[in-house]
Amino acid sequence: MEALRQELLAVFDAEYRDHLRVVRDILAGGAVEGRAVSEIFRRVHSLKGAARVVERADIETIAHALEGRLFRLLEEHRPAGADDLAAIGAAMDQIDARMQDAPEAAEPGGAARDEGGAGAVADGSGADSYVQVPASRLDALVGVVQDMMGIAERQDRLWADLEDLAAAARRTGPAGDPAAELARLTRALSALSHERGRIAGQADRAMMRLDEEVRAVTLVPAGTVFGSLSGMVRQIAREHGGGEVTVRLLGMDVRADRRVMQALRDPVIHLLRNAIVHGLESADRREAEGKPARPVLTLSVRMLGVRLLVSVCDDGRGPDLEAIAARAIRQGLMQPDDPRLPETLLALVFAPGFSTRAAADRLAGRGMGLSVVAEAARALHGTARMEAGQPWGTVVTMAVPVSRRQRTTLVVEAGGMTIGLPGRVIERLARVRQADIRMADGRAYFTLDRRRAPAGEAGGDAALVPVVPLAAFLGRPEAALPVHGGALSVVVLGMADGGCCAFAVDRMLEVRILHVSDAGAVGLDSALIPGVGWPRGDRPVFVLNPDTLLERWRKAGATGGHFDGAADAAREARAPARRVATVLVVDDSITTRTLQKTILQTHGYDVLLATDGVEALSLLHRSPRRIDVIVTDVEMPRMDGFALLDAVRSDPGLSRIPVVLMTSRNEEADIRRGLDGGARAYVTKQGFEQGELLDIIRGVL
Repeated sequence: MEALRQELLAVFDAEYRDHLRVVRDILAGGAVEGRAVSEIFRRVHSLKGAARVVERADIETIAHALEGRLFRLLEEHRPAGADDLAAIGAAMDQIDARMQDAPEAAEPGGAARDEGGAGAVADGSGADSYVQVPASRLDALVGVVQDMMGIAERQDRLWADLEDLAAAARRTGPAGDPAAELARLTRALSALSHERGRIAGQADRAMMRLDEEVRAVTLVPAGTVFGSLSGMVRQIAREHGGGEVTVRLLGMDVRADRRVMQALRDPVIHLLRNAIVHGLESADRREAEGKPARPVLTLSVRMLGVRLLVSVCDDGRGPDLEAIAARAIRQGLMQPDDPRLPETLLALVFAPGFSTRAAADRLAGRGMGLSVVAEAARALHGTARMEAGQPWGTVVTMAVPVSRRQRTTLVVEAGGMTIGLPGRVIERLARVRQADIRMADGRAYFTLDRRRAPAGEAGGDAALVPVVPLAAFLGRPEAALPVHGGALSVVVLGMADGGCCAFAVDRMLEVRILHVSDAGAVGLDSALIPGVGWPRGDRPVFVLNPDTLLERWRKAGATGGHFDGAADAAREARAPARRVATVLVVDDSITTRTLQKTILQTHGYDVLLATDGVEALSLLHRSPRRIDVIVTDVEMPRMDGFALLDAVRSDPGLSRIPVVLMTSRNEEADIRRGLDGGARAYVTKQGFEQGELLDIIRGVL
């Protein structure tokens, strides 16, 4: 019975969040009357019944009281007034707070209560958890399973044919011709081998589709994990003596791996609690500084390249750098004469035991909250960062990969990029001599023995395999077959029809298990490159979708394999050396910087990197290289993109350099400000494509 109760509680947890989300969306939509009142009534009634089933009398009581109020509105055909709206919102907050504090919520995952008294949120590893799945996803999963069942039937028939062949061989008497019988058996086995190859290829693709569909099911909107925190935050603020606060939730429709979102939930609660303790100010002080009377806490979720960014922002007093420095000196984290750079000081707050509060209470002061945040981000292969808000307050951002999926991947270099190919689709790796490549009808081929010949028989199952440079599908359509040491390194991919094709690469690096993020890389072809892995440092591995690669290979007519001719090489040797243009990329996101660098270097540009406007100006003045164009983000610490643009335009030594603003800010006022300030182009990241950036850079040079 206890197991059943825990399962029902897990289902109820998902159900109550859905009801509260819908009710809050209705309240945020404006006037509440007619159908809106009826929908809220229905949701509250369902919530009351579900609470009764799981024996949550406290939730049932709150829902029952609200249900009576809503029933009177419906009976009298009245819209919800200000008092009614306040009562509905307060009831939602009470339910939310009680569910957050419920001991039952922690028990299934084995999570204990923390020092602050708030229930730690389990990551779902210890008990069943539930997600809502669109019917279209279920249909897709059913389709893939049916395909796999069909493949299993074909495999059963293959084994049956093999058994029939073995039985026929046993029935053959000594009177028969042994040579003829051996030839017949060889042909039959060869046919079965081809069929086995086709079945294996189809099974591989079905497994990949199943993997994609299952991963799509695990992607959930941020609101399903974070949407219920607003009520808890308002309740904590009241208990802490801060009165009413406004909680803004942004980006709740962003989808990411449920496990990643759930792992971030507890750190987010720490950050929200920390914002209340350290950020709330008295009404008199807020009025004196021109702030809104009610404090505002913002929880935002957004995608940036292959990273999920979760930020908590308050509009309070902001980081006290002097208090941080004093505490760091007392703890031995820095020396009194060390430079007190803001970014250095703000990185220290994530050290275990670090707190600027003089005394601890039930919410904060022990210095563990921010260290928990940093550790959670590191566990997800991400980072945590604090910065001063604009124009006031504090912002703490966790940046983590979108998913924690692992995949066995062959890592190669092609066209100046580090590329990953899923191991399941690779039929063979080969080293082919240039002399063994044959050209026919604009295609390059080599001979591949797909099986060894039987003993005593000449030859084998040889096939002509077309080979093309992988770089030709990575933005370099004129790429030649890369020859190193008189030979090509080729990756042979099997196709669903039993055939195969080969892609030549510059180098094969390694086979390894990568953590692959489920997101289209900024500026890259998301259909061809649906994921990015980060094996080391900040150099990404772009993991290809082999089905898309093969589809584009077919559309190209399997052409593109050619060698650079000697005449071309001699002509290039005689040509004067052409100076490579240098692009300065300025962005505080390591992901965006790295991806833009890869794109530009792939297309022949020299690239310098800066993390903000201050560092960019320093490079512009100190670098011995001539910088030809600046591509900069807008939102950056210390000096943003608009300030950098002004500084460049006002400096006679720099004013000739064209500046391209590339940012997620797409408001008309921002675009006008950038172009009026002298930017040569303003690119928004939401609709950004690789070709657009390259065209713009070619146009301004």
